[in-house]
Amino acid sequence: MRIEKPSAILAGLCVCALLATKAAAHHGWSWAEGELSELTGTIREVSFAPPHPSLEVEIEGEVWQVDLGNPNQTQRSGFAQGSAEVGDEVTILGNRSLDESENLIKAVRITIDGQNYDMYPGRIEG
Repeated sequence: MRIEKPSAILAGLCVCALLATKAAAHHGWSWAEGELSELTGTIREVSFAPPHPSLEVEIEGEVWQVDLGNPNQTQRSGFAQGSAEVGDEVTILGNRSLDESENLIKAVRITIDGQNYDMYPGRIEG
């Protein structure tokens, strides 16, 4: 068997590997700071659309993307449709993006009207 254009096949495999690595990195924690940060702002949008629930939050005049847990984790935390509305104040405890130009944080816990929703309780210290 003779492979036609092995360089094209190799290039295609490299592209697939790169895309798979980027997807895995985003869904892990490697793209985020190791220490937890706390931010407070006003909810502009609530989304339960795939790939995971998220919030858009205005914090000190800037819009932040707040990634919540995967759908099952978010549901187990008690956060569901109707738990928050546009205009609600939210406090986010989570890990910010390593890229300081990116207003992105992965929430470990969100607090709305005194109610904690723990997406990743094992990551919350004491």
